[in-house]
Amino acid sequence: MLGTSLLAPLPNLHLLRLRPTKYQQGITYIEIILVVIILGIIAAVAMPNLSSTDPGKLDLAAQEFANAMRFARSEAIRVGEPRGFSQHSSQKRIRVFRPDTGSSPWTLNYDVYHPINKKLYDIQINSHPFATADTLSRNSVYLGTCNNQGNIFFDSNGTPWCADPENILLRQFDITLNLGSHSRVVTLHSITGRVTVQ
Repeated sequence: MLGTSLLAPLPNLHLLRLRPTKYQQGITYIEIILVVIILGIIAAVAMPNLSSTDPGKLDLAAQEFANAMRFARSEAIRVGEPRGFSQHSSQKRIRVFRPDTGSSPWTLNYDVYHPINKKLYDIQINSHPFATADTLSRNSVYLGTCNNQGNIFFDSNGTPWCADPENILLRQFDITLNLGSHSRVVTLHSITGRVTVQ
C-alpha cells in the first residue's frame, strides 16, 4: 500500500490559489518612504567619521611626507646621482628635486615624477583630498651652516646632506604635523637616511 499512496491523485491545487483582497494589492508610498528613511539612518551610522580632526587624515599627511623623503633617497641610490627634497613649512608642502650639480650653488630642478601617478612629485597638504594638518613645523640641525635648511639631498649611498652648500652633513631633521590635539613626527635620521613616523 505504500506504493499506491505515492501515486494517489493530488488535491485540486487551483482551488487553493490565494486571491488578493482589495487591501493586499501592493506596497504603499508610506512603506517605501519608511524603508528609505531607515536605510538612510543605517548608512549614516555605519559611515566612518570624516570630520576635519580625524587622526587618520593626519597619519596620511605624515606618510605622504615620509614617502617623499624615502623616494628621494631610493632614487639617489638607484641612479647613483643626488636626489633630494625641498620642504616648505609655511605651505605644508614637500617636493622632490634633481639637482644640477654643474652649477654653484646647485640649481634644484623639480622634474622628478611620482612613480605611481606619473605627475611631478609635489605633495601639498593644503590641497590634498584625504590628508590634512593644522600646523607643520620643522627642526633641522646640520654639522655646519646650511643656507636653506629645508633643502636636503641624498648622495649615492643614501646619506642626507644640505643642498646649499652641498658639503654640510645633516645631523637631525624632524617635521612635526599637528591636527587638533593629535601630532605626528616624521624623522629623517642622519648618516643612514632612514625615515620614521611617530
